[in-house]
Amino acid sequence: MLNPFRLLLVTAETKEFDADRTFSLNHNTLKSGILPLFQLKCRLIILQLKYKLKTEYFAKLIIGALYADPHWLEQAKMQMRGQNWIIQQQSVEFPFDKTDYYAREMGPELKRCFLSIEGLQSLESAVDWKLKTLEIENRLSLDGKRRINLDPGYLDFHRVVLLSGKEGPQKIYLREGIWADLVLLKDKGGFRELAWTFADLKDGCYNDFFMQVRAEYKAEIKLNKEHHQS
Repeated sequence: MLNPFRLLLVTAETKEFDADRTFSLNHNTLKSGILPLFQLKCRLIILQLKYKLKTEYFAKLIIGALYADPHWLEQAKMQMRGQNWIIQQQSVEFPFDKTDYYAREMGPELKRCFLSIEGLQSLESAVDWKLKTLEIENRLSLDGKRRINLDPGYLDFHRVVLLSGKEGPQKIYLREGIWADLVLLKDKGGFRELAWTFADLKDGCYNDFFMQVRAEYKAEIKLNKEHHQS
């Protein structure tokens, strides 16, 4: 009797297959009645995969890190590796001196840098990114005060979006108390700010980093398409 699990593996690994031909009934070979149910399940799986591939959107996961002591950045990076986030690039570190909003909690002379994560990430998991970084912040905090602030988000061809736990008039609600904040738009030669963009992002100091991540995104999208077409 044809093993239905082997059929699923063969079907999944076949580059070009005819679903109707692959799952056509052969009553002379299969008399147990297992295949009709398995056939239905496989058709549903294929439809789900096709729908997911058409609707799922992928981008580059980026993480803004705000800290006074670089030691906590390194500790946070270790925690990220535990989440299977492989750091691909790290931006230059710049002073976070346009506001003292975080000074009472995190101390003076704060600095910020951005990290990019290797590979393409589905935006279906965007809220999970924020929840995971909140867990990292809490693990590294002391007496209820954070020693590092992590702002995950994503970058694609057109925009930079950061995820926030705070509401704002320009932010779009996702779920579980997490909001999406569009902070930069792609323009000629780089990314341009919006009216509500963070002050330290407006001067373009991270522009080279974001353009580099965009180039990585473009290369990974191309490689991904070639892989699925081959």
